[in-house]
Amino acid sequence: MKLSQPQQTIVDNDSRFKVVVAGRRFGKTYLSMREICYRARIPNQEIFYITTSYRAAKMILWKPLKRRLMDLRWAKKVNESELSILLKNGTTISLKGSEDPDKLRGVSLSYVVIDEAAECKLDELWGEVIRPALADQQGGALFIGTPKGKNNTFYDLYVQAQELEGWSAFQYRTIDGGFVTAEEIESAKKDMSERQF
Repeated sequence: MKLSQPQQTIVDNDSRFKVVVAGRRFGKTYLSMREICYRARIPNQEIFYITTSYRAAKMILWKPLKRRLMDLRWAKKVNESELSILLKNGTTISLKGSEDPDKLRGVSLSYVVIDEAAECKLDELWGEVIRPALADQQGGALFIGTPKGKNNTFYDLYVQAQELEGWSAFQYRTIDGGFVTAEEIESAKKDMSERQF
């Protein structure tokens, strides 16, 4: 999968845990899908993609991920009702919502993407459920989302990631992703409030 330079910078970083704060249309979903597929090439992995809700997971990633895995001819069984895909190598990729973190307990995870992390219940989701689920396999995580001020757990995680061993933090603007032109950004700036922009 071809990546932009900022996406490649994130991928090339070998930290176990990565926190990415990026503007809209940066290519966060594409990066998430690339990382999921990259990890899924290893047999018998358990990978979760988690976002704000089950419905959002389906809307954001389900179709492009399914299409990508079908194109690669990796998929063995697709479960539409559970939003999970069993690969021919025994790896399972599951899309989940973060509405009730307790429902995600009990699984041993190899890798997880937490998308729209500022909108998820990160305190409970990460510290009480996902971090312990990664422990026995020493699995990795990608936290990704748009900025939402400084009064949330995602911001706190971004700050911590700059100092903790095994963690990395990245911050990019919409224009850095290369998918939105400077002209479009200037146009949006004119018809959006400062907070929205």
